Amino acid sequence: MAKVYPNRLRFDFSAEEIKTKTAEAIASSKKTLDDIAAIPTEQRTFENTIRALALEESELATLSSSLYFPSYVSSSKDVRDAANEATQALEAYDVEKDTREDLYQAVLGFKQRNPEQAAALQGEDKRFLDKVLLDFERNGLALVGDKKQRVKEIKQRISELCIKFNQNLTEDVTKVALTKEELAGVPEDFFENLPKTDDGGYYVSLKYPELFPVLERCSVEATRKKMEFANSTKCMTVNTPILEEVVKLRDEEAKLLGYENHAAYILAIRMAKTTDTVRAFLKDLTAKLEKPALRDVARLKELKKKEAERLGVPFDNKLNIWDWRYYDTILLEAEYQVNHELIKEYFPLERALGGMLDVYQEVLGLVFKQMPTEQIHVWHPDVTMFEVFDAESNEFLGHFYLDLHPRDGKYGHAAKFDLQKSFLLPDGSRQLQAAAIVANFTKPTPTRPSLLKFNEVETLFHEFGHAMHELCARTKYLRFGGTRVERDFVEAPSQMLENWCYDSAVLKRLSGHYQDASKSLPEELRQKLLAAKLVNEALKNRRQLHFGTFDMLVHTAPDGVVNSAELWQQCMKDIALTESQPGTNGAATFGHIMGGYSAGYYGYLWSKVYSSDMFVRFKNEGVLNKTLGKRYREKILLPGGSRDAMDMITDFLERAPNQDAFLEEIGAAEQ
Repeated sequence: MAKVYPNRLRFDFSAEEIKTKTAEAIASSKKTLDDIAAIPTEQRTFENTIRALALEESELATLSSSLYFPSYVSSSKDVRDAANEATQALEAYDVEKDTREDLYQAVLGFKQRNPEQAAALQGEDKRFLDKVLLDFERNGLALVGDKKQRVKEIKQRISELCIKFNQNLTEDVTKVALTKEELAGVPEDFFENLPKTDDGGYYVSLKYPELFPVLERCSVEATRKKMEFANSTKCMTVNTPILEEVVKLRDEEAKLLGYENHAAYILAIRMAKTTDTVRAFLKDLTAKLEKPALRDVARLKELKKKEAERLGVPFDNKLNIWDWRYYDTILLEAEYQVNHELIKEYFPLERALGGMLDVYQEVLGLVFKQMPTEQIHVWHPDVTMFEVFDAESNEFLGHFYLDLHPRDGKYGHAAKFDLQKSFLLPDGSRQLQAAAIVANFTKPTPTRPSLLKFNEVETLFHEFGHAMHELCARTKYLRFGGTRVERDFVEAPSQMLENWCYDSAVLKRLSGHYQDASKSLPEELRQKLLAAKLVNEALKNRRQLHFGTFDMLVHTAPDGVVNSAELWQQCMKDIALTESQPGTNGAATFGHIMGGYSAGYYGYLWSKVYSSDMFVRFKNEGVLNKTLGKRYREKILLPGGSRDAMDMITDFLERAPNQDAFLEEIGAAEQ
């Protein structure tokens, strides 16, 4: 019996098939684009040129997902390697097609041949034409001679290097051998999934479910220091030169295109628009958080001093980089009675996930149906698959996948992957959306189910918010679908939805003790959790400002020449208020700026201004208000990137946005 696939995605390609399918996808795309370019100018129309380019873009994107995605999730090293090679080939081809002079001339030819029609375009049609021309120009097509060719060469080289940088991180299998004594303070259930050394110790990897419990709970300072050092030297030797070469190439490319530096080039199409705006934003927040962050540091150092006195060891009067998570944990437990090891017992993954899905369905007017195992097509037995419907009309909207536990070779963080974008096909029907949530929550053990720490519950809400942005968007063109908004707005919709985690009524629905599901998180613990929300928030946001400032500094450096280790260490000291260990370079693990966030990390805090402000409406009118949820879906999620973000925000709020709620949320309201 032939295999039935629920959508156009394929996750069962062998390494050889990935190579073959990649070549076929590129050849098919090239043939389509050659045909478009060959149309005589006098015969050019919107349909045979502009619309045809949009459909080709959509087709290639759809085919590409099945070819690159296995590099993040496949259990087969051969398949991951083939998918990485496919990614390199596809990105190299993207550079080639995005720098084709004949296609640029085809688009210009349409405008020149049909000036009245071009001028009369509206909505997504006009936006698509404008963006296509802008992209060609930003890819160097308005340049002449050697400059144009050099831009193409730079783009191809940057693509290769960024893929290699992130591949190095994904494939890293560093493990630190530690004895049980060296791991004193770490909960007993931590050891159940760890491989053992020959002498009875344990191997601890740098994956988050293993790294963070050590940094947060291990009472042996030398162990925390050792684990932090291992994490901050991960891939350092190979990734540092890659990062610094990419930064230099980005600067050269920006100057060729007429921009002062890479940051200016990137920001020209963001909400922020200029480097001066971003610098001022980061500098202002850094200053506003100075006093509260120093108070946070002083409070944590006082806890460290008391522990040193109790243990009879010298106090160094420092909050070291391997200290802050540990003393943050102690502070939460001692002064706020927030014990995350106890709290996680009330958040078994299945209960938290089910509660979250219920909340999203209720607020956004959706219905989720988990598909039977025999009807799904997935990449690993751990993966589940759901159908999504509109609750009111029963319209089928698409699929989402959940891949929630770590395994060797798998992407090491939490992220949403948009695998199949929604857009209108030539016959007027719609290709439907498919998105995947890939995370690394602790695996179940023989004695316990997978239990989520509260920050992991937040992560689940956040990433699923991205998936809902994809599933709820309804645009004509793939280019504007879902999260394809201005990069410094993309986090806002999912950040806004994180706030549900702190509502008492929602928390009750999300929680249920793993030994007795009828016992939700006690009201006393819920209130303590809510009261502790701003604990060390100023210090934590200074860490975010460190990332954003480092990103801007490297991408505005004269001629793109940087010593990334020195700059990272300086930013850590001045902004994050904790110093890096000598001989490390955390920048070598900073995958964001080697992906889509170069000169864009500030966007996490920038977008929080808008997410906090949007949540004010829900806070005032009810977090489970279905009418407001419908408005949010229609005004923020449904348009995708087909409208400017500021217009969507103002439309939803029915007023201009402001920073008031944001400053309160990050602990800077008093400044």
